Amino acid sequence: MEDRVASLWRGLVNIIVYSVRSDDLGEATQDRIARALLTEPIDTFTPQQEFDALSEGLAENYPIPESIDTQHRPEEIRAFVAAVVRKMDAARPWPDLPYLPLPAEQLRDFFGSARPLARVRVPSTGVEVAVKRNFRNHPEFGEYLLLRLKSGVDVAFFPDFWDDSSDTLLSAAAGSKPSHEIVGELVAGSGLRAEDFTLTIWPEPPENGYAPYETTPLRPEFRGEHLPGNPQWGDRFVRYMSPAEREPYRLFANNGLLYTVEQQPLDTTHTRTLWTPQGGRAIFVMDEQGTLYASPYHLLGEFHHSSLLAGGAVAGAGEIGAVGGRVELVSDHSTHYVPARRFTRQVVDSLARQGLAVDRLQIEYHSPPDPMPG
Repeated sequence: MEDRVASLWRGLVNIIVYSVRSDDLGEATQDRIARALLTEPIDTFTPQQEFDALSEGLAENYPIPESIDTQHRPEEIRAFVAAVVRKMDAARPWPDLPYLPLPAEQLRDFFGSARPLARVRVPSTGVEVAVKRNFRNHPEFGEYLLLRLKSGVDVAFFPDFWDDSSDTLLSAAAGSKPSHEIVGELVAGSGLRAEDFTLTIWPEPPENGYAPYETTPLRPEFRGEHLPGNPQWGDRFVRYMSPAEREPYRLFANNGLLYTVEQQPLDTTHTRTLWTPQGGRAIFVMDEQGTLYASPYHLLGEFHHSSLLAGGAVAGAGEIGAVGGRVELVSDHSTHYVPARRFTRQVVDSLARQGLAVDRLQIEYHSPPDPMPG
């Protein structure tokens, strides 16, 4: 059985030979290959593993593989590899890489805790060019590109996830980092752009199944308002939506902006509420996970804050004002919930966790100040 180091040597040298098969082996090519080995390691190797395998292969005088058709003689290849190793050694300290590919055997563990993170509007070939790493094929999971970021977070790209497009799915290990920070790290370390990403889940799932935000229930006088003949609205009743029906009202954050599910920046310039008939605001609620839902219409006795979560408890409710995706105002104006100010602070916290600028937000309170503790 072939020694592991000898196998690494053969594989690395084959790739190097293929890269220079018709090139001059002078110093410029030596610099190029040394730099590539340090900044774009082959397969799942680290630069140190590449360096060690090549150094030991030279020391042990392993044979130069002849499986690649090249104009260079074996002794020329050996001298070239030795020069590359010297240049790698002279380049210390080596670059701190933004990510490294992980081996296939780690993919199953990744799937055990992974969560969908973003839709990347780039096909797999474009992702390969942007991250300078190649997709691999797994017999069970199909094509994938599994990376460990510099921060220690494991992420994976999966191509052609959607039947109607060549977009790529980005997943991340659960509970690792806020989604916008993971995307930001990828953008900073690769050729991908922030606008390539549309987040699919936001904010982070709660740890151990516990919800991150406190909720407040529907005011008792509105209970049963969704039933015909209710005492609150007489011959009218309020529409309560199922989870599937409320999904089109969900908001997503990306690159500092808030978007609708149609990928349009949220803009309330021409929407109005019962309290703001002149326009410029929409009603919203936030659930216990920090997910925002907003409606451009607010109809007395027909569609209220309670419609969005089917009369369920909310972690925040009121009005939201946004222009071109930039959130400019949050109020707590909701007769159905009358949330205390701490619930509106939860909304601001959720926005901040999603990477949205909150220092310029106008917070409009209608509820009295929270009572002092004790």
